[in-house]
Amino acid sequence: MQQRVMIALPLASNASLLIADEPTTALDVTIQAQILSLLSRLKESQGLSILLITHNLGVVAETCDRVAVLYVGHVVERGCTRDIFKEMKHPYTQGLLAAIPRPGSHGQPLQAIEGSVPSGLAVFPGCPFEPRCSLAMEDCRQAPPPLVRAGKEHCVACYRFVERGLP
Repeated sequence: MQQRVMIALPLASNASLLIADEPTTALDVTIQAQILSLLSRLKESQGLSILLITHNLGVVAETCDRVAVLYVGHVVERGCTRDIFKEMKHPYTQGLLAAIPRPGSHGQPLQAIEGSVPSGLAVFPGCPFEPRCSLAMEDCRQAPPPLVRAGKEHCVACYRFVERGLP
């Protein structure tokens, strides 16, 4: 009920944007589905834009049109949901998707991204993911990579793509 009340508050003032920060966290799957269904109906009936902030990639895949993947506050990849899930480019995005349990993987260890998430106060001279990235190179330590095109609507912040340009 708390999630529904928080969704109702901006609607009462005819808001055009709803920012939903982890709206399905700590809910059982039945209630999660109800909340996501409610958001979808509001999007269609009210013309509401929804900014969904979540760690649940399953929710993202099912409900979002566009995705921005952030690592410690930096956009590392963005684009259409279909493009991101079909051909993820950034090593962090690849690691996130590899860590999702798959049907038929019972008894197999989950893949993990090596290292630890840094403090939100940490300052990085280069790419913030570099200390955990198995593909890191010297450029990654020097300066943050620019966000470059990796497809028509797909962008990635990774020196591997700055070097190659579009795939």
